[in-house]
Amino acid sequence: MNPLKIKILFISFFFIFSACQYNNKEEVSVVYVDDYKEEKIALNREFVRRENADIELIAKRYEWNLTRTESGLYYQIVNKTEGEYPKKRDIVKIKGSIMLANGKEIYNSKTDGLKEFAVEQSEEPIGLHELVKLMRVGEKSNAIIPSNLAYGLTGDGYEIPPAASLICKLELVSIK
Repeated sequence: MNPLKIKILFISFFFIFSACQYNNKEEVSVVYVDDYKEEKIALNREFVRRENADIELIAKRYEWNLTRTESGLYYQIVNKTEGEYPKKRDIVKIKGSIMLANGKEIYNSKTDGLKEFAVEQSEEPIGLHELVKLMRVGEKSNAIIPSNLAYGLTGDGYEIPPAASLICKLELVSIK
């Protein structure tokens, strides 16, 4: 056989072999990433299932009949009134208390004063914005804000630990 043909044959086999190895590595990594995503999804579902079970136990302990929104907020309007609901950018004032499941209070209007914030425009938890948008002035609510609508998996770095649900007993005082 001609030495040139041997070199061409050798180079061809080299490229084919290299290409096959590259494709195998790519397929393996895709399978690994897909497995990782599935595992992560399964863990998240289990976390949400357990948190919802805990929330239902808390509601039972307080004898609250809560409604669950599509986002996962659990709430109950205790006394209904007439009037407008807050809208985005409205300034609202609330009073009452917010605590952790272990009973540690993180906000109490008696000691901390009224809480004032702009709806959907402040750094308050998403679940709190959602809750006040379901209330009219003078209405009182009981609510449990799950961690994904509160301070998430990291907490606030101070009082609120990671993955903490918030228990709220609030009254909407005013809307500007």
